[in-house]
Amino acid sequence: MTDAGVVAAPIAPEDHYEVVIIGGGPAGLQAALILARQLRRVLVLDGNRPRHSATMEAHGFLTRDSIPPNELRSVGREQVEQYENAEIQFAQVTRVSRDGEGFRVEARGVRGSRARLVHGERVILATGLKEIFPQLPTLRAFYGTHIHSCIVCDAWNKRDASIAVFGVPESTTLAYRAAQLARIGSHVTLFASEEQVAEVDAERLRLRGVAVDRREIDDVVGERATLTGIRTADGEVVPVEAAFVAPSFDSQIDFLDDDVRPDLDDEGLIVADRVGRTRVQNLYATGELTAPGPEVLIISAGKGARTAIAANRDATAF
Repeated sequence: MTDAGVVAAPIAPEDHYEVVIIGGGPAGLQAALILARQLRRVLVLDGNRPRHSATMEAHGFLTRDSIPPNELRSVGREQVEQYENAEIQFAQVTRVSRDGEGFRVEARGVRGSRARLVHGERVILATGLKEIFPQLPTLRAFYGTHIHSCIVCDAWNKRDASIAVFGVPESTTLAYRAAQLARIGSHVTLFASEEQVAEVDAERLRLRGVAVDRREIDDVVGERATLTGIRTADGEVVPVEAAFVAPSFDSQIDFLDDDVRPDLDDEGLIVADRVGRTRVQNLYATGELTAPGPEVLIISAGKGARTAIAANRDATAF
């Protein structure tokens, strides 16, 4: 029965899968590849709204350094779909509910694909995270080209540039980010309140050559799609050539019914064991959804592989 007391539509036998993976990024596709090679019948449902859609290149992925993220995902889909027991569909999952010991997964089609209603004996959540940026009117125009969030991924490309560092009000990593970038940029300016970076830490950063600006940011500015500065609330423009922003993140799992919703930690990440098992039987989470959150793509892919191996082991029931 559904919440409204209406008998739920039956699911056709051909729409029963051993594992349904929600999310087709590096973690989800890597999980699908591992499971397909274990002869598990796998379905990947991907809403095709990747967090890295604005990023021109992905870095630090062995054999794939500097590859455009969309190309990385495309190659991954091609490799997974070589296996006849694996299927990938662009579809936005709208509800996951309990169906016996497994799950009922409902999704609406995107990009002209059909809606789906499927059963999964196991579900792996690999949806990634949504970035929530400071409310600056022009930030998105430069994000992925001159403004980035991942220092490990993109700082090398900004070596010897003048760099700004800022973040959402609740940011707790700005001092560490500025210290990292002080080794790489020609000059680093940290925009942070005392609530974000205590004065004792600000003084340590100044000793490393970092300028600490306590003013509120009004916007980022540029010319011809090139970032040229940070405009503060008093109207002054501080010249910079690049910037790194610390966003907050949303796990976006509202499609889960209450009885299949895993616990979240204080950062809003899904609580899971080291291989991705959540407190909900047969429900796994992997990639950026679990602590410590966003990491370089090769680590997300590795976490996907580890979760797939665990799910296959659990399904073996020996």
